[in-house]
Amino acid sequence: MRKILIRFDDICPTMNFEEFDKAIDLMDELDIKPLIGVIPKCEDDILKIDAPKRDFWEYVRNLEKKGYTIAMHGYKHVYDSNKHGMANASNRSEFAGHSFAVQYMKVKKGKEILETKGIHTSIFFAPSHSYDKTTLKVLSKCGFKYISDGMSRVPIERYGIVCIPCRTGGIPVMKRDGDYTAVFHAHEWGMDSKNSSYEEFEQFCRTNKMEICTFDIFCKQKVSKKIWDKIDERIYVIFQCRIRPILSKIKHKIV
Repeated sequence: MRKILIRFDDICPTMNFEEFDKAIDLMDELDIKPLIGVIPKCEDDILKIDAPKRDFWEYVRNLEKKGYTIAMHGYKHVYDSNKHGMANASNRSEFAGHSFAVQYMKVKKGKEILETKGIHTSIFFAPSHSYDKTTLKVLSKCGFKYISDGMSRVPIERYGIVCIPCRTGGIPVMKRDGDYTAVFHAHEWGMDSKNSSYEEFEQFCRTNKMEICTFDIFCKQKVSKKIWDKIDERIYVIFQCRIRPILSKIKHKIV
């Protein structure tokens, strides 16, 4: 049996609401309840698209009332570290490489902002999937239970945090069985620099609607305690970060 989670990143007061509202209309029609990542204090210039939505937090609370699951998506969504995370390919991060004190401040302040707006969550995911062991320790101390950023084949628990697999951005390549997270950024739809569109999202949802589930169901996957699954994740990350870029350059030269 296959289970699919729909995840939207970069939910903030200045995002592209026209595009995201199109997604909401479709998900309402198909009765899809996604996981959405809300940035507590967005300062990312790329996400300053619309004028700040005055009733943004009420907007988010209403989505939660619909059955959407809210996650905390970073703190400011600003990359202030060039360190490599433990589960991503890029050398930019809001968390990886920072001290425990700095990361604790970011997570704690972000959580406090959400809670003052009436939003309580135990789920986190970082900008660009970039986090390190310190991030997981901080999340555990701050009361989080899940991170939707693992690169293992199955969920793995580290420092009290269940790392749920999210190996790809966008639409995943799926087998007949398994659990898959499909990640979308509504503000990227139609951008010349991005290979994504609302039409792809719509087709994916309509084709797979019977297998799309809520986070509450998706997170009930069995958590592995096998050391091999942790090793497998490390091998996968090494391949993505070091070997794949080399193979890509070789292929480009041949072509």
